[in-house]
Amino acid sequence: MHVVSLALSALDVIVVGYVLLFFVINFTFVLVSRAFIGSDLAREHVHPAMGREQGRFLPHITLLVPAYNEEVTICESVKSLLRLRYPSFEVVICNDGSKDRTVEVLLRAFHFVRTEIDYDEQLACAKIRGFYEVRGKLPPGLTRLVLIDKENGGKADALNACINVAQGEYVTSMDADSLLTPDALLLAARPIVDDREGIVAVGIQVGISNGSLVEDGKVVEMRLPKTWIGRFQIVEYMRSFAQGRMAFAAFRSLLVLSGVFALMKRDTVLAIGGFLTKKMRSKVGIEYCGAGVHTVCEDMEIVVRLHRYLLDKKLPGRIMILPFATAWTEAPENYTDIGKQRSRWYRGLLEVLVYHRAMMFNPRFKQIGMFSLPYQLIFEASAPVVECAGYLVLIVTIALGLLSPRALFVYLGLAMAINLVLSTLSVLLCVYTQRGAGDDIEGLALFKYARLRDVLVLLFAGVLSNIGYRQYLVAWQLKGLWDYLKGKQGWDKFARKGFAPGAT
Repeated sequence: MHVVSLALSALDVIVVGYVLLFFVINFTFVLVSRAFIGSDLAREHVHPAMGREQGRFLPHITLLVPAYNEEVTICESVKSLLRLRYPSFEVVICNDGSKDRTVEVLLRAFHFVRTEIDYDEQLACAKIRGFYEVRGKLPPGLTRLVLIDKENGGKADALNACINVAQGEYVTSMDADSLLTPDALLLAARPIVDDREGIVAVGIQVGISNGSLVEDGKVVEMRLPKTWIGRFQIVEYMRSFAQGRMAFAAFRSLLVLSGVFALMKRDTVLAIGGFLTKKMRSKVGIEYCGAGVHTVCEDMEIVVRLHRYLLDKKLPGRIMILPFATAWTEAPENYTDIGKQRSRWYRGLLEVLVYHRAMMFNPRFKQIGMFSLPYQLIFEASAPVVECAGYLVLIVTIALGLLSPRALFVYLGLAMAINLVLSTLSVLLCVYTQRGAGDDIEGLALFKYARLRDVLVLLFAGVLSNIGYRQYLVAWQLKGLWDYLKGKQGWDKFARKGFAPGAT
């Protein structure tokens, strides 16, 4: 009994130490993010994105839009792209073998006509069934609007098909169910103009559109969803982007750019073999990841591979992220869908860590190998297992009478307090409004909620999410671990409601 008591006490110490270390690191992330977000907001006051619209040095950009069963949201998403304020860009949509009416909806809404276009298959992909292009008058700045119809091969395969058609110096990976703000490309391209040779990829903050007022492909008023599951996800996104990713970018160790929208240099993407699919034939891609493999976390994998390639070849290059919510996406609002989503994300994280394990704790890969990848392993991949182990230790120690009620409340209170502090700081960081130099200059914020009530609800959601919701997601992540061990590779896509005025 004494040995069991000592073992359980040691496990208690390990779990508590793990939680405290997580808090210290992430609290530091908040402080770092605050400094960089404040700097970006101040710069936006002085040099707003709209002022660069006629810039001579802005690169030509290709928007890559992979679509699979997106008939509900695709038109609103494309409409948001047609309203972009940018001097030179093109849109390439790829229907990835949809089983619904995605192609028919696009053909009718935008008057595509079947055509033949230059197609250089530098990146292997599934069989192309046809090309379509809009021949009529296009909005200012838009040079081409192209639709590729091909057999199903997955999101990464569809992105590669789009890259083969792309003519832009930079390409954007994005989701067909996302909306972009009119100045999204201007904001994303600005750091490239400031450092043309150094920037290989730019990510952005992503907002959740559920509950917000959407008109003509644009979020015109930010509102909260009516469901608590939707509100919990808003807080999670704020923590992930404004807290974590901004800090990782500051340390030049950012590993994830959201698949909702990310800007990448096309020739560098081609050099590493494009997005990871089983059809990959790039020597670099096969050397790094192996032949005939793929991942459900293609947005993270390609960023890690970019870092690996640049560090391996000793090439200059920086990957950064902007704090502004320039893209909006629809989040799942039922527990089965969000469970499947988080299980898939977790499974994808494990795949990426295994594919690039040679970088882990390797000084040759600098802060990526010594900091960001170990962080992902210790505090992201291991977190569900550690948390579950912590719960089991609590149950066993209580059952054996080795843990007093006071100690139990202290432990649970510590865990909840840490998550509450980090969630609260992240929410306040995102809704904080920085005033301009004059009274006539409107203040800027990452997320502008017009009502104080909405901010208070988000703060309360940060508290409430610790009771049941968090544990539910841990269970699905453990299922993701089990699926990974079994070799499952499915996507588990959830159904969309669509962007509707006042949608919830």
